[in-house]
Amino acid sequence: MSLRPFHHQRPLVSVSLAYGLGVWAGVSFAWRPGLAAAGMGASCLACFFLRRDGRKMIVGVMAAFLFLGLLLAGGAAHPLLPEEGKYQITAVLSTDAELRENDTAAAYLEQATAEQDGKVTPLGRLYWTYTPDANAPFLPVEGDRVAFTASLYHPRGQVNPFGFDFRMYLLQKGVTLGASGAKDWTRLGHPGRGVSSFLFHIRQALTQRVRLIFGEDSALPEALLLGQRSQLPEETVQGFSDAGTAHLLAVSGLHVGLLAGMLMIPLRHFLPPKKRAAVLGAFLLVYCALLDFSAPVVRASLLMVFAAWRRVTRRAPDPLTALSAAFLLLLLVRPLDLFSASFQLSFCAVLGIVVFGGLFPQPQGRSLVRTAAEAWRTTVTATAGVALPTIQIFHRFSLIGLLVNPFACAFFSLLLPVYFTVTAVGCLWLQGGWALAGLVNPVTRGLVAAMTWLGEKPFASVRLPALPWFCVLALALAWLLISRYVARPGKWKLPFALLAVLLSFGAWRLTVCRDVQFVQLAMGQADAAVLMDGGETAVIDAGLYGGDLASFLLANGRQADHLILTHLHSDHCRGILQLLKEKIPIGAVYLPQGAEEQLIDPQCLDMIQGLRERGIPVYHLKSGDTVSLPRSTLTAVWPQGDTVRPGQDANRYCLALLCELDGVKLLTCGDLTGDFEQYAALDADILKVAHHGSGKSTGDGFLDAVTPKTALITDSGNSASLPHPDTLKRLRERGIQVYQTGKAGAVTITVRRGEAALITFLPQQIE
Repeated sequence: MSLRPFHHQRPLVSVSLAYGLGVWAGVSFAWRPGLAAAGMGASCLACFFLRRDGRKMIVGVMAAFLFLGLLLAGGAAHPLLPEEGKYQITAVLSTDAELRENDTAAAYLEQATAEQDGKVTPLGRLYWTYTPDANAPFLPVEGDRVAFTASLYHPRGQVNPFGFDFRMYLLQKGVTLGASGAKDWTRLGHPGRGVSSFLFHIRQALTQRVRLIFGEDSALPEALLLGQRSQLPEETVQGFSDAGTAHLLAVSGLHVGLLAGMLMIPLRHFLPPKKRAAVLGAFLLVYCALLDFSAPVVRASLLMVFAAWRRVTRRAPDPLTALSAAFLLLLLVRPLDLFSASFQLSFCAVLGIVVFGGLFPQPQGRSLVRTAAEAWRTTVTATAGVALPTIQIFHRFSLIGLLVNPFACAFFSLLLPVYFTVTAVGCLWLQGGWALAGLVNPVTRGLVAAMTWLGEKPFASVRLPALPWFCVLALALAWLLISRYVARPGKWKLPFALLAVLLSFGAWRLTVCRDVQFVQLAMGQADAAVLMDGGETAVIDAGLYGGDLASFLLANGRQADHLILTHLHSDHCRGILQLLKEKIPIGAVYLPQGAEEQLIDPQCLDMIQGLRERGIPVYHLKSGDTVSLPRSTLTAVWPQGDTVRPGQDANRYCLALLCELDGVKLLTCGDLTGDFEQYAALDADILKVAHHGSGKSTGDGFLDAVTPKTALITDSGNSASLPHPDTLKRLRERGIQVYQTGKAGAVTITVRRGEAALITFLPQQIE
């Protein structure tokens, strides 16, 4: 191996790494466009003066791409936006509008303009949500030009530790603004959208044909051929995920390679290498366009084109350089894809194969044994590549996938050409397609059943907490040290790698917080909080959508030992569904006395019954009852058991808890109404304000009795009515520090020996 510096051996790889670092910095830190532009200009000037010395010039090129990444990613992540408010909007739908679970419709718009006070502002792409008219629930479709009056808003980013970043999700789709509140709309026609519309209609026609050919079993062929997973049942996706084979449901290198191989094999007899490469490039371009240029498809297509070009030019292949070229080209066009889970997993899988492939001896023996060994080696190296992002994103690692993936990939390698053939026959001759589909559909059902069965095994996967940045860096360094890309004697590679990992994990264990922590999550106008005390965890309410709650528990390696629901309204307990979906163990459930006899959401009652059927005990709490943790005690102060009457508003008998956290008292009141809050008025250091700061709660008498120093309010941050101005006024008049989750994000309270320290997830904003 050459002892030259790595950036001299593989300059394109080094340039790609520098550009990726610039993209990360451009999004993660305050954007300074002037500084980035100046740095790029200085780097380009240095390259000009060093042009005769290639070894030094490559450093200047790396610096130029570093600042280019800062410039492009910073501009994409921090666009200039119009002010929020009411506008008259005109736009064209780029997707069909779809109904969601909460009876609202959502769609993506393009070519949008907004008019206010006679001034027209171009907006580009929008995310539109509205409530359809119940008497005329007709939804607009792709290509419709629509006009409506709605509120423009700036999408919020991540507001909870390990939570979902809605803003980044939209930015990766080229969407910078959201529009909501339009209860009606006007269709102005269907002008079409040129090439984009043409490709969309082709995709729609193929989708309809696949559904017609395969019938009720069309969801899997549709996902594998066209990359559309919307029709896959949730239990199917979960089954593949638990079995460690979810990557097979996303069109990626395996799928693109098989389809390209089916095209290239017959062309070998008719076309020379250069023309075959040109045909391959054209085919992959069309296929990428049909699949909306998703990152895995583009990455696989670029790698195939690079490989074909090297065969034509008879140059020695360098997979790492080819992968870096694909990485750089994709991020030059869409820099924010660097933060996409799909992008990370796709590239890390191939990187694992490239980097770790040389650690295994070349398979020997008969062709069948050699093929099986090669499949296992590819599975192990790809799994090693995606291990870190998988743990950091999903907080799980599939064990059974190591055994299942070689066989699953081989099976899919046979199944995908069959799906393609059946579809092709069905497009030309429908009856023939039906006949072939009748033979294939039982295989599809058997495959789905097998993956679901494997995923249900208790040893299928293990839960792993998120790793701190220095552990991630140490593991990446260790993997690099043991790879073939580090010129160091082999006997020293493994000891250095193990030392780096041991030191980082030792530091992690030493820095783990062992204090009592109470985390009030930002859930909009819903509620969810987590109390971590030693090895035990109490969850107080689960919110409307439990995604961020589940991610927080998984990332911290926690389970819901005690799940306390203050009352059975959806915004406090519907998130249980996500906890169950993520298979987070629930030790016991606690409800206020008489909770199931009040005016509640029927869906919540069904969830409680479902928990009982799973063998999870459900207890009822009344005033004086306690839930004990190692250094904390949660005491119910309302409702009083002898005062509960059935058939009332559930907020009246909402559970109020006095939480004694290692010497600090926190009073949490749920949605308790002002008529009954006097019964929960106990002295506390911190008050979780009732009912998101409603004007009918948290009265003067109540505050005089509680005398808190700090108040927490769970709000959406964009409501004109909550928290109510009168409630905020009463809190401020008493000098109480107010933390609103709608502004500050999640609030973490760390308690040590009677002293509490509060930290907000977003830059601290105190009222």
